[in-house]
Amino acid sequence: MYPIEQSCCFTGHRTNRLPWLGNPSDFRTLSLTDALWKRIQSSYEDGYTHFLSGMALGTDLLCAELVLRLRADTGGAVELIPVIPYPGQAERWKQEDRCRYREILQMCRENLVVVSPCYSKTCYFLRNRYLVDHAAKIIGVYDGSPSGGTHQTLEYARQKGLEMELLMPE
Repeated sequence: MYPIEQSCCFTGHRTNRLPWLGNPSDFRTLSLTDALWKRIQSSYEDGYTHFLSGMALGTDLLCAELVLRLRADTGGAVELIPVIPYPGQAERWKQEDRCRYREILQMCRENLVVVSPCYSKTCYFLRNRYLVDHAAKIIGVYDGSPSGGTHQTLEYARQKGLEMELLMPE
């Protein structure tokens, strides 16, 4: 297991809420990527060495890729812990997104956490709770909407007293 006090998790909207995030050359994607990169680097400099991603399309996958970039830059000084709600999470995604997902999982298979052995109505909720329960800090991409998984995850993180850094998507 990894030390919670050195662990940071991510939450944020998916590509259905931020459709431009699926286009790597869109200026909003570039801007958000740069802002997240700076937050992740800064977190590492502050002693965070373990990063948990829920591996959903959008913010989660982007953050996972940035952590892997930081891992390469630091000679393996950081770890990515993919926390997936159930094994079939990416089954219905586009082929390109499934490939991206599998590549990330392959690069950190030894750290994979599977919350539920199969889909259930609560597996995403339980995944989000796991992320918060196993971290001291959360980095979020949040548009302020008072509903949805990102909102619920951030509310739970507030209740648990996690350090929070929030980015507002453009």
